[in-house]
Amino acid sequence: MKTSNVTATTGPRFGVWVLILIVLLAAGCTKTQQVLVREPASPTPSLEGRWDLVSYGPVSSETKVLADTQIFISFTDDGKISGSGGCNRYFGGWGYLEGTKDAIRIFRTGSTKMACQGPVMTQEYSYLEELSRVSSFAIEGKELRLNYNEGRGVLRFTRGVNP
Repeated sequence: MKTSNVTATTGPRFGVWVLILIVLLAAGCTKTQQVLVREPASPTPSLEGRWDLVSYGPVSSETKVLADTQIFISFTDDGKISGSGGCNRYFGGWGYLEGTKDAIRIFRTGSTKMACQGPVMTQEYSYLEELSRVSSFAIEGKELRLNYNEGRGVLRFTRGVNP
């Protein structure tokens, strides 16, 4: 009678373990993590301070802010944002995407829950929704553009005066 002498390093079990190890390593390599930092990769004008919204929406057909409403965002150097959506106050965090010169993320936003007239609430909802999708920015003089939807949408601000 012949006996087979299969060892742990040459048998079918070894092949299964190698396959599992390869799958785990490959799965671990596919996930990337975004790291937020306080300083952009290259010097840029400061985002810090208050910015008043002028218009928002698709780049080619922006909507102007309703008369008699103030929508603004204030950036702080410690990674916080706050502002008004025209009816409610909001807050959250922000940071530059590590290794980039114009990528920015706004995250963990929240707001108060007051009710206002229909058009003001519709405008505020659109603004806060677009703000949560911001991916890049540009500053030219006293104008700030927060871009979303891969640059197809824009929130256009002018440098504000702290009240």
